[in-house]
Amino acid sequence: MREFQEFERNELIEELIDYIESELPKFVSSQTFSKIMVVKKNETQHSTAFVLFMLKNQNKFSFIPEVAQVGTHKIDVAVYDKLSDEMLFTIEAKILPTLPGTKKKPRAESEYVYSNLGESGAGIQRFRLGYHGVNDEQIQLPENGMLAYIKCEDFNFWLAKVNQWILDAKWDQSEQLEKIHFNSIGKLKSKHPTANGSKMILHHFWVKV
Repeated sequence: MREFQEFERNELIEELIDYIESELPKFVSSQTFSKIMVVKKNETQHSTAFVLFMLKNQNKFSFIPEVAQVGTHKIDVAVYDKLSDEMLFTIEAKILPTLPGTKKKPRAESEYVYSNLGESGAGIQRFRLGYHGVNDEQIQLPENGMLAYIKCEDFNFWLAKVNQWILDAKWDQSEQLEKIHFNSIGKLKSKHPTANGSKMILHHFWVKV
């Protein structure tokens, strides 16, 4: 089992992760989810519902959709400390399996992990390259998240799939996801090098939709 002890633990981040873990199992059965997802069922609508739902039962964190990152990049969700207005955490969301793209904008099957030249979408890859996972001052955040809206198959299937994509990308085996638990939701962790030579932890939250 890989260790994640070299990062100094941030109590507010730990509280945020615990909050997401405790609330996410209730997300799909919520009135918020059913109301927002009546017509469109794409990634943006899922994340809109997620943001609204996560704002309901707490007054410490602000969940904000579509927040600017490096260059023209945007992250699906950024989480701010309501008291200080400081960005604490970013979350990139993906539907599994990947939705079909178009001829002009093809999507990579592996976009949860990476995409090739000419394909849209890339998840973990954008954190590694430093395009995602930065605060408003463009300083890299040491811990960030990935959120998967899983349409079919079980968590074990997608763990095997995602870890194979990591090898297909020619990344080190140490970057593969580590299962924390598979219960009503899936919770996993991974650690990756970044463009500035440091390391980043990604917390993976998987929910069946």
